[in-house]
Amino acid sequence: MTMPPCDAPVLLYLWDKRTFYLSTFDEPLLLSQAAAMLLIALDEELLIHCHHDTLSCRSALIPAGLELTVDSRHSRVAICYLDVFGEDHALLLPRMSDLQGSVHVGLKDEANCIAGFDDLHRRSAPPPEVYDWLERLINPRLEQPAGFTVDPRIARAVHLIKADVSCNQSIEFLAEQVGLSVPRLTQLFRQKIGIPIRRYRQWHRLFVTSVGVARGMNLTDAAMAAGFTDSAHFSHTFRSIIGMSPSAVLAQPRGIRLFAG
Repeated sequence: MTMPPCDAPVLLYLWDKRTFYLSTFDEPLLLSQAAAMLLIALDEELLIHCHHDTLSCRSALIPAGLELTVDSRHSRVAICYLDVFGEDHALLLPRMSDLQGSVHVGLKDEANCIAGFDDLHRRSAPPPEVYDWLERLINPRLEQPAGFTVDPRIARAVHLIKADVSCNQSIEFLAEQVGLSVPRLTQLFRQKIGIPIRRYRQWHRLFVTSVGVARGMNLTDAAMAAGFTDSAHFSHTFRSIIGMSPSAVLAQPRGIRLFAG
């Protein structure tokens, strides 16, 4: 077991493709997955409760759309929210050792991966180095996963949502823009992204709010600019998707290294 550093700050690095968070957690995370994620526990095994199953592991690959509770047992946990279209998830899937319920566990070369994240944390590694490290971890051969394609209509719908995140564009408007019926867009979006359109919009608004804070805005102004009606609306959405309060992420006693690129 590695010994957690007492003075290393929380790392929260936000990129358009991925989000990286590394910290300890004082209480279990109640997650309602809006994006696929890779979890790596650096110090102790995680306990993951999903439906009626409980599993213990050091690394887990979790698909979008899954509801679960993660007890970190006070371990530091590296969380990488993966790309929205599922390419990262498809690349990592064959490198997991076992499937337990809906969760893939046991990343191959897990020990080296844990050591790498531990080193990044102890050095408070800068964002470009962390991003490069994640790229090598997720796609070491610089290849597309076999059979993986991005549906251009869903890519267009995601682009439209991201282009005007503060606006509640109707599903009817999005469907018209991408040339699909409302039922077909709703079905295809959930099939390709893993969550409903409304849930994705909420997730992206959380991302935009966090980027605003990283760039110097206060939390209330950043949340309003991202389309939340008020700070209470933002806090409720943050807790329902991320599993903890915004203050638990952004107001750590050891400090936080926050970056948006």
